[in-house]
Amino acid sequence: MLERMEDFFNSRLDGYEEHQLNAIAQAQAFYPLTARHLPQTPGARVLDLGCGTGLELTYYFALNPTARVIGIDLAGDMLNALAAKFPDKELTLRQGSYFTLPLGEGLYDGVVSFYPGPKNSPVP
Repeated sequence: MLERMEDFFNSRLDGYEEHQLNAIAQAQAFYPLTARHLPQTPGARVLDLGCGTGLELTYYFALNPTARVIGIDLAGDMLNALAAKFPDKELTLRQGSYFTLPLGEGLYDGVVSFYPGPKNSPVP
């Protein structure tokens, strides 16, 4: 029987960030790089697809502390961890699939979705 995607990620919450940062090739460079490419305008609205615990947001909020982020993820535990990490930020978190949730049009100044691939994959 296949494990549901949200159950897979919820069960791996402990250690998730360490894994993402240390087991994926060049992740420690790529998260800050990603953040630098998001809008720097104060109050920018950013859609984060598959936001997880918001690793890239750690770097983004350092550059744009007033950004407003809409995060979508399948895993409710990941969303709870993200909300706890940034209690003073304007976050709108939605649990579900970004393939099926209505996202609207023309609402965002930037969109991010981060999947770096396995450790032996080159990062462009």
